[in-house]
Amino acid sequence: MTLRRRMLFVAFLAFGVMATSAVFLMQEYFGTVTAQNELRETLDPAAKSARSLVLAQANASRALTDYGLLGTPPSLTRLNDAIARADALAQQVAPQIADIPEIKQLFAAVVTSQANWVTKGVGPVTSAMESGPGKRVRAITLAPETRQAYDKMTQDSQHLISAIENQRDDAAELAQGFTWLLGVVLLIAGISATVLLIGFFLALRRWVLLPLARLQEDLKRATTGPTHEHVIPGIGPPEIAMVALDAESMRRNLVQEIDSARAARQGLHQEAPVVAALTFAHTQAEVIKIPGLNIFGTSKSAEGVMSGDWWDAAVRPDGTLGLVVADVSGHGAAPGVTAVQLRPLMHAGLRAGSSPDQILKVAATILFDSAFFVTALVVVVDQHAGTVSWANAGHEPALLVKADKTASFCEPTGPLLSSLGGQWETLTTDFQPGALFMAFTDGLVESRNEAGATFTTHDLSSFVRGCDAPVRINAEEICQRVLARARERSVDWHRDDVTLLAVSRPL
Repeated sequence: MTLRRRMLFVAFLAFGVMATSAVFLMQEYFGTVTAQNELRETLDPAAKSARSLVLAQANASRALTDYGLLGTPPSLTRLNDAIARADALAQQVAPQIADIPEIKQLFAAVVTSQANWVTKGVGPVTSAMESGPGKRVRAITLAPETRQAYDKMTQDSQHLISAIENQRDDAAELAQGFTWLLGVVLLIAGISATVLLIGFFLALRRWVLLPLARLQEDLKRATTGPTHEHVIPGIGPPEIAMVALDAESMRRNLVQEIDSARAARQGLHQEAPVVAALTFAHTQAEVIKIPGLNIFGTSKSAEGVMSGDWWDAAVRPDGTLGLVVADVSGHGAAPGVTAVQLRPLMHAGLRAGSSPDQILKVAATILFDSAFFVTALVVVVDQHAGTVSWANAGHEPALLVKADKTASFCEPTGPLLSSLGGQWETLTTDFQPGALFMAFTDGLVESRNEAGATFTTHDLSSFVRGCDAPVRINAEEICQRVLARARERSVDWHRDDVTLLAVSRPL
């Protein structure tokens, strides 16, 4: 089972259990509590009315006794009012207990016993009182049949009150018990969720974290080992195992490439030591550190080990910095040899303190009989005067970005270096703290993306100006970012030699 399916299965299982339990529990809770609350709301007034009915019956009994003893109209009025009150309360209780069969039966018994008492007790007394109070009235009032009818009425009324109150109390206890059950279920649900969460974490650790840690350890051993022979096994879920297998395939390819490069390097040193020495001399620029300037340059060959591009730097006699960036037409060994011939001549011009245009004039003399042409940019950075002076022999315009992000280019000041000769002019511009000077060969700006668009000097300017000031004044960092950006978008990166040089003045 794949990792995704495992995680989805666990997640859906937990969600299904929790959701089903929650829906069922909430439905039962709300249904029960609502029904019991409605029942309590009905039984509370019914119990109150039933208690008032018992009181009205007691008042009617006292009024009957007073009327039998006194025979006064006020006592008769109280008797009739009490009986009417009892009848009205009975009619009030009837609709309140109509939906409860067992209480409805008790209520019917109360109505029947109350009517029986009125018939056997109240009726005979009022009839006998028509001839005035006497022994006959008292006999009827105290007769066992009258007392039994009254006792039966009060007994039925008390049973009705007890039944209503018991039903109400049962409803309250049921709602309270269900609330307690809800709390228990919620506690169980919380514990279950915690257990599921712990289980999910353990599964995540076993299925994901541990295989990833093992893969990381294998990758580290494979990359840091001197021979890179540590095999990366495909372990864990299929997704991670596939990544491990891809990493293993990449390791094997890298080992093959390393072996090929090692064999090529050994063959170069064994069979062509002169070429190797020339290549080393051509690609290694002098490490220069000048206070107030940050310098970095790099050159990459498109074919073999010899490059027609190069950059150079030297400290001039007056303490200023001299720079050269040049590009010999073509690729391979022949342009590289021409570059090897030109480089020491131009380096000597920098060392001697010659002006940029003079250096170009001398360099052109080597190409009188050559089939190649050369683009070159010679620059003098005067950190004391805060200026940059240059002579450009048909080379790509160097980029100059000031601290306020305004940009300008060091355009050509004369033709290419070739057998045709020519004249060149030296121009000067400001180079204050926070500024960046960047020179490059056409291999950088002529690389194309999938749509066929080149990485133009305008794109280069926009990218550099978009970087923060701390990055721009760090020559190595800005060069690496520019190269990474150009290479990322390029589909033909190795079509030409690439040289990039940057000089910045920190703030």
